[in-house]
Amino acid sequence: MRIGFRADASRSLGTGHVMRCATLAEQLKKQGVDVFFMCRKRPGDLVDWLMEAGMDVHMITGADPVSWEEDAARCVQVLDNIGTVDWLVVDHYLLDARWEEVLSARVGGVMVIDDLADRPHRCGVLLDQNLHKAGEAGYANLLPQGATCLFGPAYALLREEFYHYDKKRKERLGRLDRVLVSFGGSDPNNDTWKVVQALKRLADTPKVDVVVGGAYPYKQELRKFCQQEKMSLHVQTKRMARLMQQADVAFGAGGSSVWERCYMKLPTVVIEAADNQTGVLSALKERGAVLYLGRSEQVTTDQIYEQLALLKNDPSLLVNLSRAAGALMEKHRPHAVADFLTGRSPDD
Repeated sequence: MRIGFRADASRSLGTGHVMRCATLAEQLKKQGVDVFFMCRKRPGDLVDWLMEAGMDVHMITGADPVSWEEDAARCVQVLDNIGTVDWLVVDHYLLDARWEEVLSARVGGVMVIDDLADRPHRCGVLLDQNLHKAGEAGYANLLPQGATCLFGPAYALLREEFYHYDKKRKERLGRLDRVLVSFGGSDPNNDTWKVVQALKRLADTPKVDVVVGGAYPYKQELRKFCQQEKMSLHVQTKRMARLMQQADVAFGAGGSSVWERCYMKLPTVVIEAADNQTGVLSALKERGAVLYLGRSEQVTTDQIYEQLALLKNDPSLLVNLSRAAGALMEKHRPHAVADFLTGRSPDD
């Protein structure tokens, strides 16, 4: 069986699309599936990281930005050289039903990963792992009749390292001894810097783990700061689950990592880093699963410091956040998406 992925990463776009596809690809490889990626070359594209992880990557060349027609034509060229492809998974906000219509003629089936519900799709399967107030109804007029919909955090794509901690997940008891700061692979708004500056101002600074990706553009300055303030810096770490397990609270954005934090019952203070995070953060806030500070351009270091002081003075906030976050993942089904694509039952 062969399954392909079309996803891009960059310093401006972020790394979430490629990261969640890579998670699914790893699960498929363990089931004996031959996987490959089609990615556009640009700064922060994660192509080298994918290749180091053993992924077969085909570069999509041409102008940037590029029309959907040219992108489709380039992908068809790749597929013509590969042979039979059973599924093509596309995770890309700039591609829609027109692109999918062209590619569907070259593959057995198309699966779309989306969380915006803002454009039509031509696919057999749609995965939206987020919570939305509109829910499935938000896609009512955007999908072909008969499409299979995989909705909600039950289908969240979590890396295998998190399942190793399944029996060790713990509700937090209100302590504030260790803080995790992680705003995705590229953090284009540099919210990381605001948070570490606020942590520096605490009279009794907790242990701090700062995580950034290889695409983060301010690594040199951040490394120097962390050395001075005795904070631990982790670049493109493979130990995220362990860091989440050790932390008492996290500061992060509203991308796919929200489900990793919920799975680990980790209380989180969230800063909205992009428009596509609005819906899921609204739903999480409504369920008491995150503390929402606001949009990145509106959040200041002073506000972050004030939130830290509040958490230190009211331990019950962390306890309630931990319980609410964990409750959202009670119905999570490990490997459910990979199992669906390969036709395996959960007991196989």
